[in-house]
Amino acid sequence: TVQDASRTGGVGLPGAAVSASTKPEPTTATTGPNGTFSLTVTHSGTLPLTLTAQKACYEPSAPQNITLSKDTPYDADVIALTLGPEPQGDNRFTLDPNPGSTDANPTYTLTIADCVRTVTPGEYASAVNPSLPSTADTRLAGRLGTSDQNSKVTAIRLPDSLVSIGQSSFFNHRKVSGDLIIPASVDSIGTTAFWYLGTDSSVNLKFARGSVLNSIGVRAFQFANIVSMEQLPRSLETIEAFAFESAFPSSASFQSNFIIPGNVTKVGNYAFGTGHFTGILTIESPHLTKPNLGNDILHEEGVFSSRRLTTIILPRTVFESYTQAELNAIFRPLQAGGKYLDLADKTTELTK
Repeated sequence: TVQDASRTGGVGLPGAAVSASTKPEPTTATTGPNGTFSLTVTHSGTLPLTLTAQKACYEPSAPQNITLSKDTPYDADVIALTLGPEPQGDNRFTLDPNPGSTDANPTYTLTIADCVRTVTPGEYASAVNPSLPSTADTRLAGRLGTSDQNSKVTAIRLPDSLVSIGQSSFFNHRKVSGDLIIPASVDSIGTTAFWYLGTDSSVNLKFARGSVLNSIGVRAFQFANIVSMEQLPRSLETIEAFAFESAFPSSASFQSNFIIPGNVTKVGNYAFGTGHFTGILTIESPHLTKPNLGNDILHEEGVFSSRRLTTIILPRTVFESYTQAELNAIFRPLQAGGKYLDLADKTTELTK
């Protein structure tokens, strides 16, 4: 396995090139989504080899000396790669004019450079969020004109090297549309990171295969316009208050079978508020016993309060840890006569 030496927990590195010093030509492989690789070497007798690995944004590994014996598998040790320098200043991003963009009506694709690992608070906001420290600054200041700055960026591209997305880092880009892909390496999305994302258009939110995403911060996607979203990553543990509040329009494609994954330990108040959920909600996590589910996590109000959920599937232990009144407050959109079913078999009805 090839791993990132800077990260705890053995985070594997996909796409690393591994080479064994066989002759006359080296034997090579590329690591998969979890950083694993295997090499089959044709040889006779005992053969000493060296293994090396390299990946963009990392220093090449020191050669690892191994000895292979015929027909005996060798489990190589972890090869840990050390991060190289992170881009600085204007080298951290590009603003590329979109086709058809004019001086009178400029629009851009914002691309964060390869090897950037941390997007700092407010770094690419269309305007600085007043809640940020006074030292926060946006690298887009002065680059998007003097008016309608929140409508000039229409696409955001994030690099595979990215690890954390800071508070308000992409704050208030209302014209972003199409795919927003959260790279597999991202482990945290900060408070109001994508606040009002694509409000004037529509966004497809995707999580790259092998995601290690651990936390989604307060109001991270609040007031965004997410019309399609892949299932939340299995690695996810914390979904803070208002994380996706008012982010899903009634036309979104995923509300009829929504899943909260099994590793989640906290869902904050109104996390998916006014989400237009219909059909079935499945809570796979056994960790969401009282008090780990916030009030009104699916909150619907006014014209949206038609209580369209028909079924909530959840672990019996989670159901039994709340009173009926508490369940009513948590799952407000459940229809009158709607059912709670036991996750263990999805047919047994749970009642108080």
